[in-house]
Amino acid sequence: SAGAAARANPTAPSATVTLGVIGNGGRATQMLPVFLSQPGTRVLAVCDAVRERRERAKATVDAFYGNSDCKAYRDFRDLLARSDIDALYIATGDRWHARLAIYAMQAGKDVYCEKPISLSIHEGDAVVKAAARYRRVYQGGVQRRTVGNFMTAMSLAKSGRLGRLHTLHAGMAGMGRSAANHFLPEEPLPPADEIDWNMWLGPTPWRPYNNAYLKRWHGEYDYHGDLTEWGSHTLDLCQMVLNREHTTPVRYKPIDETTLHAWYADGIQVVMRQKGFRNSCAVRFEGDDGWVEAGYSGGIEVSSEALKKELADLPKVENGIDVVAHTRNFLDCVKSRGATAANPEVMRRSHIACHAAALSWLLGRKLEMDPKTETFLRDDEANRLRSRPERDWTV
Repeated sequence: SAGAAARANPTAPSATVTLGVIGNGGRATQMLPVFLSQPGTRVLAVCDAVRERRERAKATVDAFYGNSDCKAYRDFRDLLARSDIDALYIATGDRWHARLAIYAMQAGKDVYCEKPISLSIHEGDAVVKAAARYRRVYQGGVQRRTVGNFMTAMSLAKSGRLGRLHTLHAGMAGMGRSAANHFLPEEPLPPADEIDWNMWLGPTPWRPYNNAYLKRWHGEYDYHGDLTEWGSHTLDLCQMVLNREHTTPVRYKPIDETTLHAWYADGIQVVMRQKGFRNSCAVRFEGDDGWVEAGYSGGIEVSSEALKKELADLPKVENGIDVVAHTRNFLDCVKSRGATAANPEVMRRSHIACHAAALSWLLGRKLEMDPKTETFLRDDEANRLRSRPERDWTV
């Protein structure tokens, strides 16, 4: 079987890492050129349920290599069956991330998967188990871990110059942005070769076709990871700066429409909020002696002139807001078989915190979690929401 083959041969070729790309919408249009430009890498195939997207991606690859060799697939299972592909870049909508990554690892492929790695606590656990069982390299697409200004801000926070850290702030794109489903009127279903609606929906509950879903799925509970939109970046960095990638906050409390608070077992607080930052996707680390903030602009702000001087003494990481370092880390690990910067174990924990926070906001009440069992205390409804219903999409 493919799984047996993956376990028997967990090494990648020493020369060229061959790649397939599944999901060729907005994010992939940014990332495909990055993969194409990496030394020792060759993109062999693309796949999308929407014909226009897969044909556009094929054209991009063929133009780069000056040939017409790239194969475009509608059904990802045809791509996974190819023994000449070592690794996959998965950039579908959130609803497919965990399931596709598991299928890929079962087929012996290493995986770089866009965030979120899961739509539920249960899904994240399944991704971790698959990576371990099939001995696959996995990278979550949370490149803030390897972006210069965030790395420098974390260095300052971890150096002790801020004193004892007590409050960490994680920027959010929206609270409860995907707290509900918004059903649109049914439209005539296109031919499957144009838009394979069954494949597009995948494991999520069936609903009638409407073309608008292809662009506005971010606002739908069934399709979107909600607080993992930015929390997979920002809350992940909070976990990282505290060296708590092995655990999660234990209490969650919604404050208002744009804010939620969480606490670790020792009382350190995480403030998840939409407002009050200088720029988007920001983090702020506060200690007894001051704070440091970094965001998507590429800059760093601190609370005092003294800390500006401390900041000047730190080694600078000048790679700006890009994904090249994160991509290179994945490709290097495909060859070395080492753990990536955003390996599934640490990704799972930061996502648990995001999922727990989202459930607290959705349910409108405090939640307490046991980080060892990853279950909620005295709340059966919240525990039922640790997983989501799945549809049998296979044909």
